[in-house]
Amino acid sequence: MRTQFAIAMFAVLGVAALTGPSFSAVTAQQATMKSCAATWTGMSAADKGKTTYKAYMSTCMKAPAATAAAAPAPAAAMTAKPAAATPAAMTAKPAAAAAMKAEAGSAKCKDGKTVTYTHRSGTCSGHGGVASWL
Repeated sequence: MRTQFAIAMFAVLGVAALTGPSFSAVTAQQATMKSCAATWTGMSAADKGKTTYKAYMSTCMKAPAATAAAAPAPAAAMTAKPAAATPAAMTAKPAAAAAMKAEAGSAKCKDGKTVTYTHRSGTCSGHGGVASWL
């Protein structure tokens, strides 16, 4: 009889603890997060394309509580994706890229090994250094 009473009392206390104010109340942060997530879900594909979900939520969560529900993230705060490259821009090669291509080649190391490299920095570092550039 005592065991049954103890089990019943433990169950009642456990339920009371889980349904207390700390578990049932929604915090302001949780409400803001739900509001921001709902706003993201309702956005058009074009608006979603202007930013990532992570960046949008970060901006929205930082907004003051009064404006978070009304306007979670101002359009100016969203980071835009870069514009698509034009065909002319795609065919033009930057000078830096051309210089990097000219840098690739071969070298003879001081221990006699011949190696190929993309950048001269660090070439033959495990072979005693560069004896000559080929």
